[in-house]
Order: sequence, then C-alpha cells, then structure tokens
Amino acid sequence: LQLGALPGWTGFIKWRAEEAGYEWQAAFPASLVKYLAIRLFYERELVHKACRTELGIAGDYTALLAFMQDQAHVHCLRHARVTGILNQEFTQKVDRLRYRIPRASQGAWQTLADHYSVSILENEDKESQSQASRLLSLASILQIEAQTLIDTAPTDLQVLLNWLDAFPETQHGPYWLQAFEAGYRTALLETLRPNIIKKIGATGPDQHQTAAVRPLTQAVLCIDVRSEGFRRHLEEIGGYETLGFAGFFAIPFRFQAFGSHHETDQCPVLLKPKHVVREVPRAYQSLEAEKHLAGKRFLQTGHQLLYDLKENVITPYVMVEAMGWFYLIPFILKTTLATRYREWASRLRRAFAPPLATTLTVNKVTQEEALEMLAVEQRPTIRRALREQLGLYGSQVSQELIETIRQYALGENDGPLPDTSRQALGLSSAQEAAFIDTLRRHYHIDSRGASARLHRITQTGFTLTEQVSFVETNLRLMGLTKSFARFVLLCGHGSTSENNPFESGLDCGACGGNHGMPNVRTFAAMANEPEIRALLRERGITIPQDSYFLAGQVDTTTDAVQLFDLEDVPSTHRHQLSQLTRDLEEAGRQNSLERCACLPDVQGPLTVKQASREVKSRSLDWSQVRPEWGLSRNAAFIVGHRYLTRDLNLEGRTFLHSYDYQDDPTGKFLQIILTAPGVVIQWISMEHYFSTVAPDIYGSGSKMYHNVTGRIGVMYGAQSDLRVGLPWQTVMNGEDPNHEAMRPLYIVEAPRDRISMLIQKNEILRRFFDGRWVHLVALEPEEGAFYHYVPKQGWSVVSQSTP
Repeated sequence: LQLGALPGWTGFIKWRAEEAGYEWQAAFPASLVKYLAIRLFYERELVHKACRTELGIAGDYTALLAFMQDQAHVHCLRHARVTGILNQEFTQKVDRLRYRIPRASQGAWQTLADHYSVSILENEDKESQSQASRLLSLASILQIEAQTLIDTAPTDLQVLLNWLDAFPETQHGPYWLQAFEAGYRTALLETLRPNIIKKIGATGPDQHQTAAVRPLTQAVLCIDVRSEGFRRHLEEIGGYETLGFAGFFAIPFRFQAFGSHHETDQCPVLLKPKHVVREVPRAYQSLEAEKHLAGKRFLQTGHQLLYDLKENVITPYVMVEAMGWFYLIPFILKTTLATRYREWASRLRRAFAPPLATTLTVNKVTQEEALEMLAVEQRPTIRRALREQLGLYGSQVSQELIETIRQYALGENDGPLPDTSRQALGLSSAQEAAFIDTLRRHYHIDSRGASARLHRITQTGFTLTEQVSFVETNLRLMGLTKSFARFVLLCGHGSTSENNPFESGLDCGACGGNHGMPNVRTFAAMANEPEIRALLRERGITIPQDSYFLAGQVDTTTDAVQLFDLEDVPSTHRHQLSQLTRDLEEAGRQNSLERCACLPDVQGPLTVKQASREVKSRSLDWSQVRPEWGLSRNAAFIVGHRYLTRDLNLEGRTFLHSYDYQDDPTGKFLQIILTAPGVVIQWISMEHYFSTVAPDIYGSGSKMYHNVTGRIGVMYGAQSDLRVGLPWQTVMNGEDPNHEAMRPLYIVEAPRDRISMLIQKNEILRRFFDGRWVHLVALEPEEGAFYHYVPKQGWSVVSQSTP
C-alpha cells in the first residue's frame, strides 16, 4: 500500500536502483527499501498523532482494537466516511463531530448512528422501487408490455433480476471493447482485400508477370505510424519503392555526438548496447573543430550560469531586478516572431560554434587511430588552459606548441620543455613545472586519465564480422535482398518542438526516444563499404556497384527531410540526388496538408503552402501544447509485402514492417520482428490505451498544470505524484478522445503453422496472444485468406463481409 500510494515516485526510485550506471544514483543512492522505511516512519508518527487528537487513545494495535469493540457505532460511521459510502448529508454531520472542539460526546455519536440506521432501512425500500424500475426498463427495451411483468410470478421476476445482477454494468466494458475492436478489424481487412485479390490475379498460373522496373530510389522508413502517409505521398510521385523497418535499424549502440559529454542509447530499452559510436570531425576540419568546441563551451557556460543563478537560494531575488529585461527580449520575440527568432538564434549559435562536417566511428579503431582521437580531444583543452592560465590566445599558440605541451603533460617526454616552447610561453623553469602540474590536476591531461579514455575509445565501432552480420540480417529482415535501386534512402525520424517536456515521446521509440540520425548514418556507412559488399556476395546478397545507401531523417513535426554525409555521394549520383531532394520536399508538403486536416485548432481547408507554414509554426511555438498528434490513434501492425498496403490511405494508424516470408523458411526473422519491434509497439499501444481510458491514473493529465521537476519528469502544481503516461493533449481532442482505445491488431503475412510455432516457442508471444493483450490475424500467402488467432485454440478463418 505504501509503495502504491505514489506510483510515479515509486517507479522512478525503482528505475534508479536498477540503473547502476546512472550518475545521480552513484552519487546519491536510493532504493525502495529506504523509501519504504521513510514512509513507514512518518505513517507511524501520523497515526499516533491522529489517534491522540481525534480519538483520545494511543496509536497502537491494542488501543485501536479496543476502541473498535467498545465504540462500534463511532467506528462504523468513521469507516463509512473514509470509504465514501455516506451521502452528502451524513458526510457533513460526521465531519462536524470529528472536528468539534472539545471532542464530541459518545451520546452525539450514538444519536447520529441511530439516524444512519434508520436511513439504511429507508434505502432498502428505495431499493425495491429501484428493482421495479430496472424490470420496467428491461421490458421497454425488449418491447414487452408492463402488464406481462405484473402477471409474472415473483420468483420468475427474481430470476430476471439475478440475471441482471450477474451481468452488471461494470462488466459491460469488455464486450463493448470486443465489438469496437471487431469493427475496426473487419474494416481494415476489407480495405486490404482488393490489393490481395489484385496480387493473386497478377501472379496466377494463367497470368504473365511483367519484369520489375528498377525504381528510382528505394526509401526505407521507420515502421512508425507517421511514416505511413509520407510513404504513400512519396510513392504517388512515381519512381519510388518504400519499405518499413524499425527506426534503430537493428543496430544497438551508444552514441556520443561531437562536443557532447553524454551518450545516448540508440535502441529500444529491451536491449543493452555493447558498442559505442562517436561523431568526430572529418580529417580536414581539425582547426574548425577547435573553434566549434570553444564556441560551444562558451555557450554552454553562459547557459549553465543562468541556470545556476536561477536555482540558487539567494540570487533569484537580485536576478529578477537586474536581468528581467534580458529575459523580456526573447520572451517577446519567441511569442510574436517565433520563426524570425529561431533564425536569429540559429545564426548566433553558428557564429559562436560554426557547423562542422562530421563522420561516425563505425569501424573498430586501431591503436594509432585511437591515439589520434585522444589527441584531438585533448588539444582544445590545452588551448583553453593556455588562455585561462597564461593569457595566450590565437596566433600566440601554434599546433606544434600544443602538441609538445601535451606530450610532456602525459609524461611521454622527460625533462624541461624545449627552449622554443619555453620562450613562446614566457615561463621560468619553476613556472613551467607548475603549469604542467596544473594541466594534470585541473584539466586532467595526464597519463592515467589518458589511459582510461584510450580504453573507452578502443571500444568504439564494430568489427568487420559484426558489420557484415548487421547488414545481412537487416536486409533479410526487410526483404531487400535483390533488385537494389541506385539510391537506397535509409530514413530515420525525429521531431522539433519548443517548451515540450514530452518531446522525446515524439521522437523514435525504437531509438530509445532519441533521433534516428545516428542509426541511419551508421547503417549507410556499413552498407557502402566495398569489403562488406564483397562478403555479402558470398552470402547470396549482391548489391550493384552503382547502388548507394544514403542516410536521411524526416522531422515528423514539419515533414522536412534532412540528408547526411552528402560529401560522400558519388558524382555519378549528383543529378539524381537533386531530383530526390525535390521529391522528398514535395512528399513532405503533401503529408503536411493531410496532417493539418486532422489538427483540431487548424482553420482549414489550407493550401499546400499554408500547410507547410502551419506545421513549421507549430514546431516553433512555445505555447503550442500539441505540435503534432504523434502516435495517437495507432491501432495495427502490418508485417508483410508492400503490395498489401500500397495506394491505401490507412489514416496514419498502422505500423508497417516490410517482410518476405519466402526468404525466411525457419521463421527466424519473423521471430525477431514480433519479439523486438512487436514488443515496443505493444508498449506504445498500451501507453495510449490506458492514458485514454484512465487519464487521471495512467495519464499525466493536462500540460497546462505541469511543472518540470528535477529534469526527470513532471508534477501537477507544487506537489503531487510524479506523473506517468501521456498528457491529455496527446490522446484527447477537447473532452472527446482522439485516440481510439483498443488492443493492437497484428496482421502477419506468413503461413499459419510458422506463426503458431513461434507462439509456442516464445513466452512473450504467448503472453501477448494467448493473454489477449494483442489480436493476431494471419494472411495465408498461398490462399490469400485471413485467419484470426483464437487464444489456446487455433485459427479461425475470417469470412469476407458482404455489403
């Protein structure tokens, strides 16, 4: 009971206790045992105080038991008050006696208890009238005359009442839910049938199958429901084939962006990544990298200073008076000129920290490469130390001088610095030794720190064998093993919004709530490697020499697509790249137009240009509580060929995963799909379901009342439980649900016996399907017929509905 009193905080403490690598847990350990001990201590003290104040007894078990026996009428009324079964009149009377000073007499409690007993008898008479009313309502619904009830024997009427009692209104919900889910399932399957019939007709024995035309580009997008519309609009342009795949592209790793001190897990929380990928400047940008880091450090220092001033006990009082005007300027600009403000802020950031051309450390680094990466990290630190300790700037500090100082600080060279270096520094021997000591102690440029850092760097990247395995597995999982286009676009996704504590909920769930950019860049780098392709040929997958894997990311809020590592695109593909860029922009505009029609506060209908402006404006508006609908209204997961859903408007409600059952005779790849992305989809669906049906319990409530707490979550106002689940604005449209709460429907194009075998082998699939958490429908490929899985019984054919 104590742990369930505040489930949000309990869950957070449990998570902290299980995350040994969480830095705050290491610094300030917390556990459920300690939390429970604190709550029990305070409960004991409060019970003692309440018993002394209200009952005049000790707060122990013996005294409470004696009170309940000696003053049963007082206990009865107090218990009824706490459990909420008293009506308003008796609730007020009990409260008046409870809080009376001096304490109410036994006679007063006895009198109130007698009145309460009389009211119970009166309620029994009302209950008889209520039962008669129920029978009349039933007769009316069944179109039975009231006289028939009068002529019916009382024993038979009691049977009717017993039937009604056996099926109370509180139990109606599951049946309404089943009917609701069946309605959606029937409608979706009927929507898919024409495509199946067309496919069977095109590949029948008497039909000549035309040769496939090589597509202009094959675009692999995340299975996310928001990709469904974008894929459809891209295919409508012509020359494009699209596929669906989990947004982390089945490559789990930790990612560290250049200049960032933290790593992000780029995979579902089901997985624990063992590899690290780092973003590093390209070789020709070493000087620009130092400028970028210096500028970024300056911006971070200023940002941190403002936060420290705000969070200090004393300084906020002075800060409001002294710096209020400073906050007023961005406040006005962000409110009235959001787009312009973003442009100006972006220019300012670029001025301080110029953008860099970067690459990722995909390959396992050699010792020499690791040493160079370490040097690249240490040189800006030494330059900063020279500026802060000796006042040396810019041209006064050469690369040769920095490298010499670095080697001496690491102990690679003994004795004093060379004369030229000492002259450049203008230091005596004692000052030189003191500066080197400062580098080691305060800036951590020492042999011990370098050794630890070098060890972490050598854990970076993937071996050749690992890369081949990842690329082969992924291509087979998505059914892309032949007929490669000249461009294979690997498109992850992320989102952009302002003042949104739930922003990660709009990013890629398969990437751990992060942007998918690192994953697509990593996969593209692997797939473009000639040595990898040579090994793939030995395994039966031949990627043409002119096929190029391109990494991109779509912003689900603005529908804009950003392409990465364009400097690596071959010159032979530049013209097609320009065409691809234009088509992606057009698909994004059309998708924005479609999405705007579903946003409640958009005054439509809009033109394509107006829709593009609207979605961009929503991403910049810091007062916008709903920058996009996100995954609201998700309902189904379709695993199979694209022909099933091509040209169909599924209203952004379906997760789409490409799969070719013919390339998976053992069901190995289908098992991965159902137990990895399939699990994440079930989590997402249930999160939306419970946040809709019980928003006050399993949802986080309205964003209007949220306070970000400790940068770990949100609370309601100044004190509350740590709120879990999705906010009201994600699942509700005003007072009406936008998300249709139902259990997810999985439609799998594969033989039934293969799916049944996987269910028997996997406990998690048995919990999903036999436990009725997920509905399962199989599309039998050879028959073109749908079969519904009946838990623990088998398969039942789904009949085609008739108009």
